[in-house]
Amino acid sequence: MLLQKRFFTDVVGVVVILALLPLLVLSAVGWLNSPQRARGSAWNQGDEGVSVLVNWLQREGFPVRLVAAGDAQPLSSQDTVLFVIAPRSAFRYGELYLLDVWVRNGGTLFIVQEDDEPRGLLRYYDLDVGRLWWPVAQSGLTLPVFNWPPVGQAAVDAHRFVKVDCGQAAVHMGDCTRPLLVAMGRGQGQVIMLSSVRPLTNAGLRRPGNAQLVENIIRATAVPGRTILFDEAHRQMSAAWLFTTPTGWALWLSLLGVGLFVVWNNAASPTRRAPQKSSRGEQEVDTAVAINYLATAERQFRRHDVIMAHYWRRLQQTLARRHGIDPALPDDQFVAALKPYLNETAAGTMVYLANAYRERANMLSENELRQWVSLAAEFTDQQPLTREVYEYQKTI
Repeated sequence: MLLQKRFFTDVVGVVVILALLPLLVLSAVGWLNSPQRARGSAWNQGDEGVSVLVNWLQREGFPVRLVAAGDAQPLSSQDTVLFVIAPRSAFRYGELYLLDVWVRNGGTLFIVQEDDEPRGLLRYYDLDVGRLWWPVAQSGLTLPVFNWPPVGQAAVDAHRFVKVDCGQAAVHMGDCTRPLLVAMGRGQGQVIMLSSVRPLTNAGLRRPGNAQLVENIIRATAVPGRTILFDEAHRQMSAAWLFTTPTGWALWLSLLGVGLFVVWNNAASPTRRAPQKSSRGEQEVDTAVAINYLATAERQFRRHDVIMAHYWRRLQQTLARRHGIDPALPDDQFVAALKPYLNETAAGTMVYLANAYRERANMLSENELRQWVSLAAEFTDQQPLTREVYEYQKTI
């Protein structure tokens, strides 16, 4: 009986695998071709892509580069504008840091996002998106910066608005409560956000006002002869892809069928999950990766004040939330307000970090800067730097 049951389950398994094999092939092909059909992709030649915009930029003499996944150095000082249109996957912390360094050194980051996820890039710049209960079909420009030659009414077809403090950004389209197009300075560069992909798509550029709007923005932000980038690296690995496309359903059903067969076939002796990686180990790896990105940025731009300002702001926000202190206090008052919550060693460390940041930002050597950043990261995360991480720092 046991052999008969085993033979029967094996036959069922073979039939299931053979039946689902074509679905797996279709899902793999769909995965490889997904960028060519993605909304807002520069590789998409259809109505939802932005290939017409890319071709126009090239005809106007702007070098264009599509940043794909795996590019070692996606940004350089020769790049003038980076379009991040409808991202589908999140930015890692190291990517956000290097991107911000590039913006502060004169780059223009153009974010076009009309859905809720992922929000990591928006939140890094204190931005977000909110839902419009009544979609906005057309809108005019409220400021003259992007309105020459006159745009008139642009067909935005917006279902979201930009959540931003009006005192922090200039509202170019919409109003202070429901802005659709905003711009804000960041160091020597700027961040521009539009809450609708429609004006940039191949079909949208044929709508009244959109082509003139996009041309005005390019003329006002791009430097002739400098490269314009389109981020295609964050269009993949979307969780929604599994449930919103036929190929995603094919992969999902295939994996579900195989998983049910494995569970049924091994119901008598279920396997245990492998122990998950400890959070401590993950924190050590993340710390090492962050230090590696720091070294890359420091070698490329030599801006100690930018690096220290980033970690000091992160330290202030973390400790302010932890102890209920106003993060907007001046540095000396902020350190004084923290002292009742710290022991003698921690208080001395905070005084050293604040004094070095305020008085010696561009006087620190490379080794002193690494020591300062290591203390700030350790103090913020409440995790000691192990010997392995310390040895990793010395090799960078």
